[in-house]
Parts: sequence; C-alpha cells; structure tokens
Amino acid sequence: MMFTVASCTSANSFGQQHCFLSKFLLLVFAFLPITSSLQSPFLPQNINASIILESSQSNSNKFSVPSFSSVIATASQSKVPTMSLRAWTCHGRSQKDMVEKLSSAGIIKSTPIKEALSLVDRSNYVENPTGAYMDAPQPIGYGQTISAPHMHSHALEELLPTLTTFSRKFQQSQIPSEEDSCESSSTENELKILDVGCGSGYLTAALGRLVDRGDKGPIHPLTRGRVWGIDVVPHLIDLSTQNILKADKDLIDSGTVSVELGDGWKGLPSEGPFHAIHVGAAAESLPTSLMMQLHTGGVMIIPVGETHDIQTLYKVERLRESTEFRKEDFHTQTLLGVRYVPLVRP
Repeated sequence: MMFTVASCTSANSFGQQHCFLSKFLLLVFAFLPITSSLQSPFLPQNINASIILESSQSNSNKFSVPSFSSVIATASQSKVPTMSLRAWTCHGRSQKDMVEKLSSAGIIKSTPIKEALSLVDRSNYVENPTGAYMDAPQPIGYGQTISAPHMHSHALEELLPTLTTFSRKFQQSQIPSEEDSCESSSTENELKILDVGCGSGYLTAALGRLVDRGDKGPIHPLTRGRVWGIDVVPHLIDLSTQNILKADKDLIDSGTVSVELGDGWKGLPSEGPFHAIHVGAAAESLPTSLMMQLHTGGVMIIPVGETHDIQTLYKVERLRESTEFRKEDFHTQTLLGVRYVPLVRP
C-alpha cells in the first residue's frame, strides 16, 4: 500500500513542527491493525458487558455488568484469544488449498481439525459452488448464511480440547479388566455434540468426521460419537440433508449425524447432556436452556448480541451438575468480536 504525504514548505518552526506531527500521525494510522471482527481497532475485543441470561424463572439470573475501568484492567491482564489478521484472506482454489491456507495463517492449529475440514468439501454446502472456497460467509437462502471458513475453523478449535478430554476418559474407562465382559461398546462412552442452526449442514458434517462411528472411524485422539444438527427452518433441514447425502452419506448411514427440525433456543433435551454445543447464529442473550443441556465439563460456543449491534463469541463451560440453573455453575469466557445472523425463534 502506498501513501502520499504532501511536502511542507513553511518557513517558521511552528509550521515545520506541525507538518512533522501530521506526517507522524499519518504513518501511525496507516499501520493500525485491521481487526478480523470488523470492529473498531480502538475497542477492546474482550469487553464482557451486560450479557443478560435468558430465564423463564426470574429476572435475577444476570451477569453483573463490570465498570469500564475494571473491564480495561481485566483486558490488560487476561490473554484473550484473537483471530489471526489473515482471517478473511484464506481463499483457496480447492478445499485442500483453502484448508492449507487456514493452517498456514494459524487459524487451524491442530491436526484433527485440519483433517476433518479436509474431508468435507465446502462446495457441496454452498448455494454458489464457484465461490465455495472464498474465506467469507455466503447466503444459503431463507435469510441465513454459511459462516466464513475461518469462523468454522476457530469454533472447532475451541471445542477440540474438551472433546479430547472426554475421549481420554472414555478410553480409560474401556480398558478391560478380568471381570469385565467384552460388551463395552455401549453408547454411554460416546461423544454427544449438538449443532444449533445447522443451516446447510457443513459444520454438522465436519463435526461428524471428527467422531465418525462408521468404517473410517473417528479422528485421533477422539472417540466415536454422535452429532445432532437442528434448525428452526424446515427448508434448511431438507437442504442440509440433501447436502450431506452428496458426498458424506456415510455419516448418516452410520448413525453419526442426524438433522432435525428444532428450536435453537430450546435445544434438544431428549438427547442431552452434550459434551459440546455449537451455536451458528447470534442469540440476544445466553439461552439457559442450552446451558443446562451441557454435560458437566462440557462447553458451548455461541455468539451473543443484537443483530445490528456489537456481537461477541463466548465459550461457556459447565462446572458442576445441578437441577436448576445457577450462574455460578458456569464459566463464561469472551473469545472474539463477531457478526452473525440472528438465532431465529419459531
């Protein structure tokens, strides 16, 4: 990028100093970082402000709103993950090329996520296949979009450590002893993942590849599991099913992946608790119904914020079991400033 700075011919010292200051400020502003979240680079990206919990019980279930000074102090002390400045630039000519660029940019950090995304071709899940490998969201109809590849990658990377932890626990519990029978392949030791707002089915399929119950098997070090994709729009359930059947039919045949009509605000309590929940649309507030469907130690990745306001991607971890919602039973971590379509209510 080239910048042209006008020359200064002022003879007096004040004019020369003013000109020097102008040049200096121009250079400073020219090299300010461009944030991947498309928010102002002057705004802290980890402000946890006024997040009101959705609760049918009372209005007392709220996160307290910190003062601005305390937010700034926290921001300076905590190490909040930030998106690579190369987000939005990882365009590829093929699925493999796009994944390689996401990996080179440090957005894909792990081998399991790289392998899973390499196995699911995005061209089968977009409305316009010619732009399938652009690192940008694309419309899929009905007012919804498929997220940019760098956002899918980031969400998967955030879920992976928890899925790995549970997988190791399952593997340890399946070590046979003398009194054990050989029938230790029960579904109790399978990972359970919920994808809310499955849209065109792309991330649902990628999650399925991670925990494949079929002949290909799960991606090391994960164990096998099941993925439920839900959406409130009936046409998108049909679309995601058709898309998965194109090249990932084995995920449905093996029972690894299923998609069904469902209210994203209420989740799928009949199949919970879930070790991981991904929400692909922005909720105005944190849905306690989804939080209560997390397994103890499970995590949820969810964007929160009004449609035309600043939105934030959160990671919610359930710390302990309880029959009623209590905010102290959950730990909420701020991840990124984001922009998502709204989580639609029925």
